[in-house]
Amino acid sequence: MSQKKKTTTDNLTANTPPLPPASFLKLLGCWLYDFMLLCAVWLLAGFVYIIPAQLFTQIDSTQKENLSTTEFSGPVFYSYLFIVTWFFFAWFWTHGGQTLGLRSWSLRLQTVEGHTLNWTQTFLRFLVAGTPWLLSLFVYDKIITNQLLPAPYQYSAFIIGFIGLLWMLVDKDKRSIQDIFSNSRIVSVPKKASKQKLY
Repeated sequence: MSQKKKTTTDNLTANTPPLPPASFLKLLGCWLYDFMLLCAVWLLAGFVYIIPAQLFTQIDSTQKENLSTTEFSGPVFYSYLFIVTWFFFAWFWTHGGQTLGLRSWSLRLQTVEGHTLNWTQTFLRFLVAGTPWLLSLFVYDKIITNQLLPAPYQYSAFIIGFIGLLWMLVDKDKRSIQDIFSNSRIVSVPKKASKQKLY
């Protein structure tokens, strides 16, 4: 970004009143919307993965455990899915700060200063937001395996996944844990301003 362009953007940010933080209920709606889209991405990613994985396991049979094509498991598949999921969110976050869910609720993810996140910030945000979900899957598996809770109470384990988001209910600036670690915030924007490009 040129010095002149940066100065202009900084002046606009300084002269513009801060946007209000997104409400908890709106973020829940946004999460549900983006999760449905992510399921479609995972489905497509599975199709893309299975063809080369099957070909490779036919060539090297010792890789069947790592490249499972029947249960979509193994370290290679999980690593692949991790990258796909991160890139899905990171691309939107670095190109205007709006996933389709955020746009539908007139919300925007931006830095505290009002700029677009960089790729490092997206990775930090993704790790911090995703860790509770991995923990919830681990707890859910233990509950099922050891039959610790009857159905449907077994699904209560997934409440752990919302820990990062629930933090905004006690934070004075209404920021989630992932907001704090990535130096970002989700704000509510006017519909006309939601399409404005951040720098």
